[in-house]
Amino acid sequence: MRKHYSIAAFALVLLLMPAAALAQPPGCTWVGDPAMRYGFGQYDGLPYNQPGNDFANIFPGATLTYTVAPFNCSATAYPPLTCRGTDTLCFHAVSLQGWTVACDPPMGDLYELPPGYIWYQEVSITAPCDANIGDKDTLIAQACYANDAGVCAPECGDCADPNLRTSTNVKYYNADTLIVTIVARPPAVNVLQDTLTIVGRWQSQAYVPFSICNVDECAPLTEFIYNIRSLGRVGPAINTTDTVMVDGGTCEDVYGVINAGTSLACAYDTLTIVAWSSAEPVVYDTCAQVVHVVESCCVPVFTPAVAAILVLALILAAAVFMRRRIARTA
Repeated sequence: MRKHYSIAAFALVLLLMPAAALAQPPGCTWVGDPAMRYGFGQYDGLPYNQPGNDFANIFPGATLTYTVAPFNCSATAYPPLTCRGTDTLCFHAVSLQGWTVACDPPMGDLYELPPGYIWYQEVSITAPCDANIGDKDTLIAQACYANDAGVCAPECGDCADPNLRTSTNVKYYNADTLIVTIVARPPAVNVLQDTLTIVGRWQSQAYVPFSICNVDECAPLTEFIYNIRSLGRVGPAINTTDTVMVDGGTCEDVYGVINAGTSLACAYDTLTIVAWSSAEPVVYDTCAQVVHVVESCCVPVFTPAVAAILVLALILAAAVFMRRRIARTA
């Protein structure tokens, strides 16, 4: 009876192993067993075990980056005695909607790994700017074999999928899936300005510039409201409110206009701007710029020293000319 049990167990192993071997496409050799040790799921910034779909939201034009970990299944994984050797593996990722996918290390790099060894892989997906709110994409990350030609080959399939880690009863599949959904990005505004603006005391209309920027390159033409105020230390205090239309990824200049015509030289003032979106949800930015009044005066060109140098130069030029005429006459 013991002999019969041994034969039955051996037959079961044979039934498992030839099935794996017969399933290999042409040009594929299954020695190890690729799987995803860590998938897209995140917990406190750390990846955790897959399987199962993971979900995320993304803005048009935005990029999501995850760290996953392909590996060669350990020798203790189930099913036993199936593809538990050192093998050359690789990583492949695909967007089902054709969105931009980037990998670091590059997709398709080859790694020769003993059973139980992993590598960490960054994979990013970027949503197109023309995506609509509610659009979805599916990003699939996969640990793969390299084929006999040494090329990463997702078409080679897998020796066993899933694999069961017997110590924890956790299943590992050779691929993990992330489903991303387009959501609306709130308007983004950024105000830029010089640290210091110098104006002349004679300027009755001194334009102090600010740049209002719509920093989201995928954002539509957006209306921003802005208010510019001064302290009134250079001319009368100003309190200007207006609107400006700014396209996505661009900036528009606006100005606070102050009267420095009656101001004293070396006077200082501070102009403060607040810019905010006119649509919900409201976002805003603010900054301040210092204005310094300087004395305006003409720069003398013909000072006595300059005039003396010019006269000396004319005398020398005339002397050279006279010498040349005398030489020709002789």
